[in-house]
Amino acid sequence: MTLLVKDANTTTQSLSTGLDSSGNLVPVHAPAAIVAGTATPVSSAAPLPVINTAGSVASDGSGTVSAAGTAQTLFGGITPTNGWLVANNSSATIYVSDVGAATSGGASIPIAPGGVFTTPSGYKPAGAVSLYGPTIGQVFAARRW
Repeated sequence: MTLLVKDANTTTQSLSTGLDSSGNLVPVHAPAAIVAGTATPVSSAAPLPVINTAGSVASDGSGTVSAAGTAQTLFGGITPTNGWLVANNSSATIYVSDVGAATSGGASIPIAPGGVFTTPSGYKPAGAVSLYGPTIGQVFAARRW
């Protein structure tokens, strides 16, 4: 049996399918969990595995807070293509945002001392990433990919 699949970015493609021992339609060529010799059907409890093939080498954007109480843009203002992370290596909370200038509230994401915020694989940020820290010299590590 063949299932035709189309998303907004591709042309129609054939996806080979078959029936498992319970009569559920499952992809034949996709990785699946095997339980007692049977492929687990795709469901919310057992989603189809997704592999991000658009990954790229990470670029460093680490630094320190240069102006207390003012948002600073990370990565030279370049919007990350497939995601980013920031690790707070300081003793006070820092805040990050990719939907506008980071602040100590609102749409900004707080990162506690020693904490790390990482976007999911393949995440497309809304814009450039900014960081806000209340104290000059707060150290952070940052990567974009």
